[in-house]
This record gives sequence, structure tokens and C-alpha cells, in this order.
Amino acid sequence: MFKMIKSYAWDVFVNKFFASYIIPYKIREYMYRLIGIKMGKNSAIHAKCYVSGKNITIGNHSYLNKECIIDACHGRISIGNNVGVAYRCQLLTTNHDYSDGNKRTGKVSGADIVIEDGCWIGAGAIILPGVTVKNGGVVAAGSVVTKDCEENCLYAGNPARKIKEL
Repeated sequence: MFKMIKSYAWDVFVNKFFASYIIPYKIREYMYRLIGIKMGKNSAIHAKCYVSGKNITIGNHSYLNKECIIDACHGRISIGNNVGVAYRCQLLTTNHDYSDGNKRTGKVSGADIVIEDGCWIGAGAIILPGVTVKNGGVVAAGSVVTKDCEENCLYAGNPARKIKEL
């Protein structure tokens, strides 16, 4: 019962109140820090982001734009310095064992996501569990990243593939 109440309270305060447009971003940043999210200097999580879990570290001068889903329940999310995460991106650390034909959403598993310094994640991109986007990487809008991305390269598509070196 306590776990259910705690989960409900998290959703009300973190994903409704903190994420509200009426909360100035500096106050939102302070509130996120209070609950244990580590945020560097001049970094922001903008309004209407859904935050699940507090295993999140954001470097200096980085931001997550509006309406992102930040799932850090079953893995850590580490975002470096000078990173831009555009509108409606999803950073998902959670997965399920789908080997049982009677219940494809089996045992929950997870893996960390790392977005290194200087990266840009385009609008609507999805970063799946266990992925590292290396320094200076760019993920095009709408891409689904299932594997690590090399340094200073552009990735696009579903699944995301290297398009070119930058």
C-alpha cells in the first residue's frame, strides 16, 4: 500500500506539479535537485517532461526540451555537458523479457543510457536501454536508437544507422 501511495505522490508532484508550465524553470530545477536528480550549471528539464525514477545526471549547459519521457527506473541516465535533447524525445532504460508466449511483458530488466558531451538528440527520437551516444553525436528527429552511436557521427532511421561522420 505504501509503495502505491509513494508512486501516486511522485506522479502528482513530479509529473504534474513540477512539470507544469506555471513553475519557472529555475524553481523546477531546484525541485528536481531536491528529489535527487543531479543537474549541472545552467541545465534544465523543461515543462511537461515525464520523469520516472531519479537515477539521472545532467551535465553543465544541457537541456531536455518539453514533453520528453525520461525513464530512469531500471537504469541510470547520464547526460553530459552541452547536450540538447529536443521536443518529445524518449530516454527509456526499462525493457521486459518477452520470451513467454502467455505474457510477453515478463520480467522487467533495464540498462543504462549515456549521452556524452556535445550531443544533439532530435525531436521525437527514442533512445533504448543500454545505448551510449558518444561525444558530438547527432541523432536525427524520429530515429530509434537501439545500439551505440560513434563519436561525431549522424544517425537516423528506425533502427538508427550511421549516415555520415561529422
